[in-house]
Amino acid sequence: MATVVTRKGTTGTAFKVQWRLGGSRDGAWQSATFTAEDPAAAKQLADLAKVLIESRGHRLTRDEVYARVLDDQPKGQSALTLAKWVELWAEDRKPVRPDHPGVDEIQEDTLAGYLGVLKLRVMPFMGHMLLSEIDENVVRDWVKWLKATRVRRTKTNPAGRPISAQSVRRAHGVLHQVLGAAAPKHIPHNPAARPHGVRKNRVGLPKVVPFEGMFLTPHEVDVIHAHCDPAIRDLWILLVGTGLRLGEALVLRVQDVTLEGANPEIRVRRALKKGQRIGLPKSSKSRREVSISAAVVSVLVKRCEGKRPGDLLFPSPGGMVWRENNLRRRHWLPAIGAAQRCAEHPPPLPPKPKAGPRRKLRHDEVSTCACDGRLKRAPRLHDARHTHVSQLIEDEWTLFEIQARVGHQSYTTTVNIYGHLVKGKDASKLARLDRRLAMMIEDEAA
Repeated sequence: MATVVTRKGTTGTAFKVQWRLGGSRDGAWQSATFTAEDPAAAKQLADLAKVLIESRGHRLTRDEVYARVLDDQPKGQSALTLAKWVELWAEDRKPVRPDHPGVDEIQEDTLAGYLGVLKLRVMPFMGHMLLSEIDENVVRDWVKWLKATRVRRTKTNPAGRPISAQSVRRAHGVLHQVLGAAAPKHIPHNPAARPHGVRKNRVGLPKVVPFEGMFLTPHEVDVIHAHCDPAIRDLWILLVGTGLRLGEALVLRVQDVTLEGANPEIRVRRALKKGQRIGLPKSSKSRREVSISAAVVSVLVKRCEGKRPGDLLFPSPGGMVWRENNLRRRHWLPAIGAAQRCAEHPPPLPPKPKAGPRRKLRHDEVSTCACDGRLKRAPRLHDARHTHVSQLIEDEWTLFEIQARVGHQSYTTTVNIYGHLVKGKDASKLARLDRRLAMMIEDEAA
């Protein structure tokens, strides 16, 4: 292990880094001393040298440390390791004001998610490497290693399952962002970026199966509503009727809605984040006004009765903000399980224990019959959002209008998720065009 020793002399404060070559007791002693007009700058150089030495297994000589730390190496190389650069990168992007992040800043929960991905998926493979050592070949080897990673190891499946293609691509996207911020100051170009003019994926990123949301029919919506307990029944109507994200709906306050007048609306200004923190919505486009129907207004009117402007519209039974996992486990999954059971063909009862009462049916113990009265699928709460959009498309809303309503940052996101629902909607429009053309032809003939 390298150590930093502080030395004060007539010329100022110096910082001496000491280590044994190779890290063994028999290795030759090496030392590098750093001085500067500003002691803090000298200390920073010494700390950087210590990190560099330890990341390279103490195999660097004194001259090599000086060359890399003092930038006497070839142009375009850097003495920074990826791990050190991530620390600097993250520090620069922490929002000074979490409620108003700047242009180059990232929301706290988003930044925490990025750092979690880096710690779990990137640092074990290349965190010790210098930025100048990371090239396209290293990125390609890392992607290969990542695709071989297995997760969710259990007693029944000790080998685990391979990491998903989406997780591999997300990790690559975060690495791309981090290395892109290092160019061109510390490295000449971003090794995780695709070279200009090259369309082919050269590092072996897996293909992602396009996501398909579950679009519920009106009958399925009604069946679910009938089996929701009072704690979430109104919430289900709100989600299906507005397309709000669950984290946006759970922190709505009385002051966030306007129910009187010709244009009742919900103003989305907050969202529930990880760790039960309330922060800004997902993106700038997510701060929006959502018009609401008469059915949703009637639900919200009852929810606002007797409440102050700052009170939650959908509090938990304890009066606090819901924990999403608790809501799903205690209320949503039981409701879906009940909706999937048929009164005429119920699932088998659980085995009776030797002592005590028989346990209740689990949410996954459902009927298997083809009866029309029961729910045959197991949607997520988020599928209320997809269902709402499918209804908008059925009512001939444009994808641009839908993007603004649901708060997608990019129009591409709206097209990728819902574009396929628009296909086949042109038949009636073509029929109208055909009638107009036929009339034109008839007029010319006359």
